[in-house]
Amino acid sequence: MAGQTIFAAVSRSFEPPSHDDLLATVNGTPNSSAGRPTPGNPGLVAAAFATPDLKAQTATTVEGGWRGRAGILSWDAVSYYSWVDNELLSLRDSTGALMAAFNADRTTHLGVELGLGVRITPRLTGRVAYTYQDFRFDNDPLRGNNRLAGAPPHLVNAVLQYQATDAWKLEGAVRWSPGHMPVDNMNTLFADPFVVADVRTEYRISERFAVFGEITNLFNATYAASTLIVDQARPDQAAFIPGDGRGYYGGIRARF
Repeated sequence: MAGQTIFAAVSRSFEPPSHDDLLATVNGTPNSSAGRPTPGNPGLVAAAFATPDLKAQTATTVEGGWRGRAGILSWDAVSYYSWVDNELLSLRDSTGALMAAFNADRTTHLGVELGLGVRITPRLTGRVAYTYQDFRFDNDPLRGNNRLAGAPPHLVNAVLQYQATDAWKLEGAVRWSPGHMPVDNMNTLFADPFVVADVRTEYRISERFAVFGEITNLFNATYAASTLIVDQARPDQAAFIPGDGRGYYGGIRARF
């Protein structure tokens, strides 16, 4: 059909460990150098490097999707499933210091990506994108079928744009993480859901120049933008990295 694309693929991937994986600094903290463990005795010298015996990560992936357009609608839909052997995982310890990487035995990655665009009126358009991720250990002797730390299960991004005049447009956007994201591979600590709204406007002065203004995190939401990725979290661990509060931006865009 015109304007429609359906695809499917099977692939194999190979990823060797990086130099950072093979020569990792250990026994340090964000406030001390490697080989200086804190807390404990800051003056006690310990091993500064680890050279783990790592295997290359390999995977088999199947994927398929549908992309199309009809009338006022356009859409994308993609799904994939990966069987991963010896997945390379880099973790941080309870202080936030980087630990040596290790190979997970077997893991699986399931993902779904959906996108929808709509032209509501000649001047008003909307777009929404949804991502689902289910990354898990596969019968790991220690972690069972736990979810892999650091992968949010759901992500939603939506934009509504209004072209007020040929030169002036207004835009509102929402970033929403509605699920609880595991901070550790043992799945004992999770990051809470959050939603953040942004607004933006732009005025085109000429073919070359435009001015813009933007307010991010419009409602000054308090949320964790990211976290440490650890294997086993402590109950008192400072694992959450806060997102920016409300921000104001403005500028000139030039095209040459």
